[in-house]
Amino acid sequence: MNLELLKHAQNYIEKMANGINPLTGESVPDTDLINNIKISRCLFYVNSVLNEVITNNKVPKSKTKKIPFNISREELNNFIYSDELLSISKIVKQINELTNNENMTKLKATDVCNWLISIGLMMEGTLYGRKVKRPTETGISIGMSLEHRIGSYGEYDITLYNKTAQKFIIDNFECLQEYLNR
Repeated sequence: MNLELLKHAQNYIEKMANGINPLTGESVPDTDLINNIKISRCLFYVNSVLNEVITNNKVPKSKTKKIPFNISREELNNFIYSDELLSISKIVKQINELTNNENMTKLKATDVCNWLISIGLMMEGTLYGRKVKRPTETGISIGMSLEHRIGSYGEYDITLYNKTAQKFIIDNFECLQEYLNR
């Protein structure tokens, strides 16, 4: 990337965006094409992109489509089980931290909960007009529990996972990945 050429081009674009002929330094008439509001906005945008490229000395990252979440058994073997009860969001956060691929979507807590519903360890219901997810008897038997809490937005129930339940999720992760990739 030729930085001097970019600076020169950015200077021309900036002048045109401001209604100035970059070759003569004179203001152009209001009827000139570069004073058209759409053209002017486009020139200001291109100027800001070029400025960012020059300032950071690199082309801005484009929004590329991310690949679906995937994790190897070797990466999962680094999961650290907690003796404390964990929320699904903490479990998922730790799983996401085990992967180093920035081009991959993140695993979501709702994905894991929906999988747990599909295999009968959780169920959906309604409580006080809100959708809730709760462990089934089978879920409770593998170490899931429900705890009532009071937060800044009111009272709620949270499902927590003991070490055995955490191990169940990690041991059956291939099944979860199949569920996600269906």
